[in-house]
Amino acid sequence: MDYERNSKCWYKNVCSQECSGCIRFAEMSFLMQNSGIPVNRQHPDELIAGVDYENYSLLADIKADIDLWVKHGRNIYIGSKNTGNGKTSWAIKLLTKYFDKIWAGNGFRVAGMFVHVPTLLLQMKNFNTPLSEEYKRNLLECDLVVFDDIASTNMSAYDFSNLLMVIDTRIMNGKSNIYTSNQDTKQAFESVVGDKLASRIWETSEVVIFKGKDRRHGSVTDFK
Repeated sequence: MDYERNSKCWYKNVCSQECSGCIRFAEMSFLMQNSGIPVNRQHPDELIAGVDYENYSLLADIKADIDLWVKHGRNIYIGSKNTGNGKTSWAIKLLTKYFDKIWAGNGFRVAGMFVHVPTLLLQMKNFNTPLSEEYKRNLLECDLVVFDDIASTNMSAYDFSNLLMVIDTRIMNGKSNIYTSNQDTKQAFESVVGDKLASRIWETSEVVIFKGKDRRHGSVTDFK
């Protein structure tokens, strides 16, 4: 048995097969490696719901049917003024669950991406090392994109036009998006990204606002 592969497998607790040439592992690995999800976040975090139990339950229901959400081009905005209460973790859970739903028959196709928005905006301005055409095509065309930490920093007109183009194109083409942000009202969100982009995102999304404080170091697990 390939013990190193087995230790990294997303199905190690439910699969009885030996890790030798497993197509499920190969396709999930491809999806993960090409998604942009940080390596240390590619296995779902265990989260504590606390005061956000109702919101966590809503997201758990969405996660169960995430393939249908994506098929219908639906979007989710997860916001909170507080850090460490599961915004990014939930976005990654939803994305990885989508991979779990569609890996069979997907082949080696980039189906979803995780994008840290401040980093993306910096990369878009780096003309010495521009984003590849393949990356830009996948960003516009893949099934599901997580836009993490959107509206966490002020944007220039150039930033705004680039981000609006990407998100607008995806929405018009019926592609699904998940946004995480430290802005918990439309007004606060709009003050950073402008009314046009705020309207595009807020009005087309299921808006989920977390109230809980930092729970990264809690001791009780409610959701996996």
